Parts: sequence; C-alpha cells; structure tokens
Amino acid sequence: MPFDDTFLNTVSRGRFLRVVKNNLYNSSPLWHKVFEGGNAQEAAGTQLEWGVVLVKHGSVGVFDPYDTFAIQPINPVRKAILQPARYYAGLSISGSEERRNTGSEEKLLDALKLQFDNAMSTLKELLYTATYGDGTPVNGKQTLQGLRAAVNNTGTYANISRADYPNWQANVDSTAYSTANLKDPTLSSYLPSLMRTMFTAATHDHAPSLLIGTKKIYNLYQDIVGVQNLRVDQKTAEAGFANVQFQTATFVFDDFCPAGYLYFLAPEDWGIFTYPGANFDMPPEGWQRPPTQDVKTTQILWEGQIRLDSPWHQAVLTNLANT
Repeated sequence: MPFDDTFLNTVSRGRFLRVVKNNLYNSSPLWHKVFEGGNAQEAAGTQLEWGVVLVKHGSVGVFDPYDTFAIQPINPVRKAILQPARYYAGLSISGSEERRNTGSEEKLLDALKLQFDNAMSTLKELLYTATYGDGTPVNGKQTLQGLRAAVNNTGTYANISRADYPNWQANVDSTAYSTANLKDPTLSSYLPSLMRTMFTAATHDHAPSLLIGTKKIYNLYQDIVGVQNLRVDQKTAEAGFANVQFQTATFVFDDFCPAGYLYFLAPEDWGIFTYPGANFDMPPEGWQRPPTQDVKTTQILWEGQIRLDSPWHQAVLTNLANT
C-alpha cells in the first residue's frame, strides 16, 4: 500500500530538512560566519525591532575639585526596525510516483531526495542573491535587507536616517577603478592600497574580519601580491571556502557577490533572525493531499531577516574593474 503521511513527514523532518538547514546556513561566507558566531536567533512580533546606540554620552568630561558634574539624562539608544522577509520552496510527489514505489522505501527516499535537493538549490539562489541585494520588494513582498541596503552611506536603513546619524553610515568608495590602475603599485588605486584604506576606515572598536569579493577580484589580488606570500585561514578552508589572509581578515570569494564589489565586514555586528516554525521548516501539517489533485504537497518555509548593528564597522568598494 502507498506510504502514509506519517512516514513522509518523519523522513522529511528527520532526514532531509536538517540537511537543507545545515547546507544553507553554511554555504554562504556571511551566513556561515554569523551562524558560527552564534548570531542566528529567533524573532518574535510582527516586525524585528532592536535598540542601537547612535548618540554619544553627554555626561562625561574633565573636572577640578568641587566642580559640579553634568547629570542630565541622555538616551543614546534609537530603535531600528526591519520587516520580515518570507521565502518558500514547494515540494510535491504524485500519487502515481507513490504507488509505483509502494513497498520500496529506498525508491521513495530517492524521489524525496530529488525534491529536497532541487528545493535547496532554488532557495540557495533566492536567499544568497537577496543577501547582496538592496531590499527592494518583489511584487510588493518584502525581501532580505541585504548588503547593498545595510552597507551604505546614504538613505535610510532599518527606519533610521543616515543623514541624522553619521555612525549609521558605512564606509563606501564608489570610484571606478580600472584593472590597469588596480595593478599599478605607483598609484593610490593599487588594489592592496585600496584594501588597506577601506580596512582602516572601517576599523574603530574592532576591525573587519571578513572580506568578500568576486572570483575575479579575489584572483587579481592573488596575482598582485604573489601566491608564495599568501596565508590562509585554515578553519575557513575546512568549512569549504577558498581564502587568503589580508591583514587580520579572511578574504573569500562568493559567486553571488555582485560584479565590481568588495566588502569589508565585521560578522559580529550581523545577525540572522528567524521565526519559530519557519527556519527551513515544513508547515505543522506537513505533507497533504489537495482535494482536487492526485498529489501530496508541502513547502520549506523561511521567515526572518538579516540585520546589521553597526554600519560604521563595515566598508565596501563598489566599482572595481571585474575583467
């Protein structure tokens, strides 16, 4: 007889969803660093709200004996607000497939694996592309507030105007740099010099520890500085990311990084927030048979948002030659 929904739900949750979650949290350099650092947390409420310190403390200074201290109250915290994004991948298995595999768990598991692998690939493309996006809604639906939205120095991010708070501005260089200039050590546009400038511009309470660029920029850097002088972050390499060291930071490439971009990030300032039951989970009811189809369907759901607490510790070059 065909497999019942209990079997489908058990193997889907106990076997395949764990693989999906592990893969998607560990196949992106930024997501991996945030997840590894313990900054993937559950969210609550209709929107993501958190406090950020953007105003300098006023009751400080030097004093002489018998001076009167400033004791005026000050609230340095401003409320940041982001709306959650929601992504899904649908799964289905036809009644015909199920009947043909009656009595053979192995064949049904193979069919399910194909469904989950395809869903995982689709979700990866959607989420990782959006990770570098500017949060523009798709058909009126909220997307991730990605790096283009967060690592910026103009406009509004998380409901806070950057014009009002300089500490809410990232360090951005949008100058166009040609390949010839990036390779010329006599120019200020020499790639290692640009990288040093952006690295130090973003270094305040702490320094960026993760650089993410395209393959071409990553390879250009290696060609310039010489392979024999490069070091690698062994832990990052073991996680599956090719990397080289720059200063105290790890430099990796990401296929989803936009052409011409090179990011300087402090992963400890980032968080990934998800809602319970929608962290690469199936709906509570699991697999179901619609009344008008000979098929069983379910979805993989993800609802949450990426957030950045301190844009001033991040930097980006946006217009490097990508040839």
